[in-house]
Amino acid sequence: MLAESGLCYQHAVQRGDYNRYVGNLFGKYDNVRLYWEDQLTRKMLRPHLAELVQQRRSQGRRIRIVDLGCGAGQGYDLLTRISQNEQDLSLAHHRVLEEQDIECYLGLDINPAMVEKGSELYADVPHVHFRQADLREGLPIEQVGEEPYDLYFSSYASLSHLDRPHLQRLLAEIARHGRPGSLVVMDLLGRNSVEWPCYWAARSDAEKFQNYTMNYLADPQADGDEGAVVEHFPMRYWNGQEVRALGEEVTRRTGRGLQVVGLFDRSILVGRHVDTRQYNPRLKPLRRAVNRLHEDCMRTDLEELIIPDGSWPTHPEPAVDAFLNELARSWNALVRFCQQRLQTRLSLGELEGWDEFSAPLQLALVTMDRVISSAEGLWHSDPRANIIEPQLGFALRSLEFGLQKGMGCGHGLVAILRLT
Repeated sequence: MLAESGLCYQHAVQRGDYNRYVGNLFGKYDNVRLYWEDQLTRKMLRPHLAELVQQRRSQGRRIRIVDLGCGAGQGYDLLTRISQNEQDLSLAHHRVLEEQDIECYLGLDINPAMVEKGSELYADVPHVHFRQADLREGLPIEQVGEEPYDLYFSSYASLSHLDRPHLQRLLAEIARHGRPGSLVVMDLLGRNSVEWPCYWAARSDAEKFQNYTMNYLADPQADGDEGAVVEHFPMRYWNGQEVRALGEEVTRRTGRGLQVVGLFDRSILVGRHVDTRQYNPRLKPLRRAVNRLHEDCMRTDLEELIIPDGSWPTHPEPAVDAFLNELARSWNALVRFCQQRLQTRLSLGELEGWDEFSAPLQLALVTMDRVISSAEGLWHSDPRANIIEPQLGFALRSLEFGLQKGMGCGHGLVAILRLT
């Protein structure tokens, strides 16, 4: 019995079960991805996907999904975990897209290792399939079949691997392949992000198809990481106007309406390369600080969240420059308020500039005032680390979402288009 137990523990150690726990502070599935990026994508998709599902239900049909650049199928989890109502406190968790609503999910990826991994992960889900395909060659009819899909989906900048001519071709073939009401979701890199001001002045298509690196996936706490392989490859960076123009061009070329019904910036100020400073060495590692906000039993020095003046140059487009500055001022105002409120009581109405604050900032300030007031009477379970700081993270996220304008100012620019 003891020998068996020893072998069991040995296997557990080899699997990494006893590695030091560091939480989701860095890497592919850090807290910002879990609590900001995925949640905001779900929030934006919710009304459009709910309308599509209800329409197909009324037609006695189920949803057909093709995931373009699927990786190992993370998009499936993202789509099937969208709550109908986040404020519903009942025990039952109702989803917008239930398993029984899905006829098929087909993941396409150029990387055979991804196709193999996805097939392994979803081997017990009969309506999920993966196939290898190169989207630079357009929509691979031989893989997807002739029957239209209801959702042509992409996530995590997968379509930014395509330059403009290749993406235009892909969209044109989707427009011809899909049916009225089908949705197209494009996840792209935002060209106006503070992460890469070196790309802001790009004018030609060639200038907008530039270097991207995956060095943010390296473990900053690992020793001997010098030999780690860091991928570099060209990616296309987009702004909102370009996405709208692309949809209009596809409409003219195909005679099929492709209308932008949703466009939003995601991960403004907290994108992957805010911390690496690969393209903008002026930046402060805000993503790291926000990750700490969402970590249990870990207190954060809120001064780490303050955005210093001069963190990025003046943007050549006045509207973009004004937006970035407004967001930074609002972000700092919220953090400063929390710093003071944790020390003493404050009256929101007496805050300097309150009447000029935007509605998203006022809501965030009211929220944090209530959270701190509620937590002041608690003496157990570290209310600062486990209640106040996570709620500050959500308040900052709501501020970002409420102020964003879909101009390509975040790490991600997500576009939702509908076929008519």
